[in-house]
Amino acid sequence: MTPPSSDRVVRAMTIDGAFRVMATITTDTANAACAAQGLSSELGARLAELLTCAVLVRETTQPTRRVQLVWRDHHGGVMVADSLPDGKSRGIANPGKPQQVEAVGDHLLQVNYTLPNGSLHQGVVSIPAESDLSTALMQYMHTSEQTVSMVAIGAAPGHGAAAIRQVGGYLIQVLPEATGEGLAALSAKLGDMPAIDVLLTEAGADPRVIIARLLEGFPYAELAASELAFGCTCSEARIILGILSLGAEEVASMEAGDPLEVRCDACGTRYVIEPSSIRAMRELRARDAEPS
Repeated sequence: MTPPSSDRVVRAMTIDGAFRVMATITTDTANAACAAQGLSSELGARLAELLTCAVLVRETTQPTRRVQLVWRDHHGGVMVADSLPDGKSRGIANPGKPQQVEAVGDHLLQVNYTLPNGSLHQGVVSIPAESDLSTALMQYMHTSEQTVSMVAIGAAPGHGAAAIRQVGGYLIQVLPEATGEGLAALSAKLGDMPAIDVLLTEAGADPRVIIARLLEGFPYAELAASELAFGCTCSEARIILGILSLGAEEVASMEAGDPLEVRCDACGTRYVIEPSSIRAMRELRARDAEPS
């Protein structure tokens, strides 16, 4: 069972409507995701940062939608982070492949989410070897969302059972109401800020501390705060529905065969799917499809 999480994300905006800030702590979520994937050290830190990015992007778009971030190395290795509408997140490292994703080198960052009209938004930016996810996310926000943003994300590797000692970050959006004077003041403020790892240590488990430091001297109001945790959307019913999407011969073979053992790539939950369960779901769908 996943232990309780103290993670959360907070959204605030300056009273003059010039800047919107999202800050988050995702340490417990990241550690649970790394444990499910068997990751530690540098690669675990990269997955932790990717999960944090996904949470921040979801807060900037629409918190009630699912956002997926994909991180690819130049050999085709991939990590995936999903930030779900209920505040749960999950991560996958190289599903179905034995080799590890490369933690360093040139990469691509891909951002996916569904628009209100049902179409898929997809933005892709490159991450050069000397760059990082914070810079890549700023580039994505500028090219795909047409917003100027300041981003800082950091993950400190842990020791022992905890792959990550601490991870979190913030994203500041510059809104149309921002003035040159306000931008200059914010830039000066950010220039005096400590490094993100120091800021995360100061914040502990409370992202409100990060926002207070970032917006010190700027009147602001908190817009929303929500809890975060590691979680998955898998279920036995979803797996069976996936099986039923296969060809009729394959489904018939599974119904006549032995129980199937299935493991969720994201959370590691193991399922034993009985042939009778596949048959029952198929018959139920057939009845539902009959004209009334």
